Amino acid sequence: DLTKRTVLFIVQNLYFKMKVQLIALASLGYANAANLARVKEDFAGATGEKKYFYHTNTPKKFAVDNGWKTGTFKLGSREFRDTWGYAYPDDNLPLNHKGYNEDVMRLCGEDLKNGANNERTFTVPMHKYDKYGTSNWYKNTHDFSNWNGIDLIPESKDNYEKGSPYLRGGLNFTAHTEIMGDEEIMFQRCKAPRDDGKPGGWVVDRVGPFYATGGYDWWQIGWSNLGDFESILKDHPEGFDVDIKAMMPVAQDGRRLGHPPIHIHHIHAVPRMGVRPRNRIRNLCMHTQIIGATITEKNCYNSSLVMEQHGDYQCNVEDDGIECLTTAENRRIREGLDIEGELNDVRPAGSEKIKFYYQAGFRWSPIRPEVRAVSQTTIMAPASLNRTDQLSRTVTFATPTKAEHMLWYTGRAWADGELFRNKLHAHNMVFESSEFFLGTPKDLGLDQPRMWPEKSYKPIRTKDIGFADNDDFRDWLFGNLEEAQKKAIRERVAREDPSDEACGRPRPRLVCAARYDSEDFIWEGNEYSFDRRPKTWCEPWTFREGDAFTVTGFSRHLTRPNKPDTPGKIPDFIPGHISWHMWWYHDTWIHSYFNRI
Repeated sequence: DLTKRTVLFIVQNLYFKMKVQLIALASLGYANAANLARVKEDFAGATGEKKYFYHTNTPKKFAVDNGWKTGTFKLGSREFRDTWGYAYPDDNLPLNHKGYNEDVMRLCGEDLKNGANNERTFTVPMHKYDKYGTSNWYKNTHDFSNWNGIDLIPESKDNYEKGSPYLRGGLNFTAHTEIMGDEEIMFQRCKAPRDDGKPGGWVVDRVGPFYATGGYDWWQIGWSNLGDFESILKDHPEGFDVDIKAMMPVAQDGRRLGHPPIHIHHIHAVPRMGVRPRNRIRNLCMHTQIIGATITEKNCYNSSLVMEQHGDYQCNVEDDGIECLTTAENRRIREGLDIEGELNDVRPAGSEKIKFYYQAGFRWSPIRPEVRAVSQTTIMAPASLNRTDQLSRTVTFATPTKAEHMLWYTGRAWADGELFRNKLHAHNMVFESSEFFLGTPKDLGLDQPRMWPEKSYKPIRTKDIGFADNDDFRDWLFGNLEEAQKKAIRERVAREDPSDEACGRPRPRLVCAARYDSEDFIWEGNEYSFDRRPKTWCEPWTFREGDAFTVTGFSRHLTRPNKPDTPGKIPDFIPGHISWHMWWYHDTWIHSYFNRI
């Protein structure tokens, strides 16, 4: 009887604790709270399977489960629904990620794992596939900034631009065996027909292997003719649709690697030629007008992102975790693409070696006219540019960590269109929030002299301009916005129907807002926060060329070390972005449109 009563007490106590935890989680809007399991183990000295973090990144269930719903988040006293940035969330959520990566691995997994050469797959050394194929390794961020790394494909040394800093003593072309031993960087491509009976197919590119031991090292990669899109265009010169893309680091057996251990600093699919280390060292393409014609500079980096992936796109586990790195929206492609980017092993230096690859998989089909093509515009904050610093090429600004700050910028719509989704990309270690307003700086009070920074890329310290904190600053902005809205009504400059933004000056308003999110992992008893998808709210927006928009970005005061490779240290500055990656429908266009502003 005593044993039974003890067991009953334990069960009741556990039930009570679980109930309290579920209530607390439900208050955060996590309908899948029952599946939530925060990582509590210490990863110091992790070996074997644990060093790959497989078990921390993949939930047992997916967002398509019955009962899933979006959560909410707060900015000061204002509460927002987390629409994941969709303008029409009820039409697009929950996302059904389930099965796409499984399709990739079911069709191509064994071939890629085994380095096959057969009727659907080939495996060759990268230097034999592509003279611009790139794989460089840098021990840490300092070495990356100074171009001081090891070229892992020395056979392609002569394919850098003449005078490139990669050649001027930066890269070591003889030390690759220190990383690779007798192995070579290989390129693999698998092509498979769709097995649902529809026209089109799957294509999967994979590059590697890479051997990493932590230290926030940098793996710089790139190759030409992503997915062999140029061959598809020969058969479909009018273009083709890509409706599923799965771009992420993987182990040899195809299991996906999340963050940690691998941070996707950026992966960009861009118009050719776009293997950035092989381009001229400029951040933009130059154009020349000759007798009325525009001549575009050859071998420059066109930063119009057709597809991209960043580390803060991974979700927290209750919202699908690593599945969020797979997306399903319709891009209509009409030119060949290249791919480039950088990855980091975020573990402490000297961690046990892991072997990984980078893989990019796509499902394509001939153009389906009944499906609208999604365009993408990358809207970026001003950046500090320094041609002698490779880190500057990532187009960031130095974000102070010792106090709360704010940075803002403004622009005008580049075309007529309709918002589909707005994804915020920032470096969440210091990022707090961003707001995307339809309106001018004057509508928000930012035309005042005290709001003008010393340089466009230098954040303003919140307390230096009279605010108690970021919440106080935001409240002031929203107060000014309300006054601008009242003025718009008084002056009758609002469009005839508030829901019809087709003529006249639009009424200023908030279109999107995003707040940082992260997940904590433990090394040697210390918790470190790792980027996750920012909680993001958007509402419908039909815009017209010339409409003014203004973006604000707030950063936090960091009070604990931000990376396990630098325990006990908080840097004075962290390279930051406030970038809105806008997915939208282009009026009158059948194809997707890609640009950056």
